[in-house]
Amino acid sequence: MEQLKQLLDNLELISFQDISEIPEDKQHEVADAIEHLQDLSRSLLRKGEENEK
Repeated sequence: MEQLKQLLDNLELISFQDISEIPEDKQHEVADAIEHLQDLSRSLLRKGEENEK
């Protein structure tokens, strides 16, 4: 789970400035993919914490 937490931390560090450096026609796709990965990571981390209780 530690690597998943690190992945989430890294994803949260990606800024709009970073995304603006991607070709404009792909920016929306990349932003959506990052948001999706963040949501999945948070969900998995919550489930992992619940299982540890």
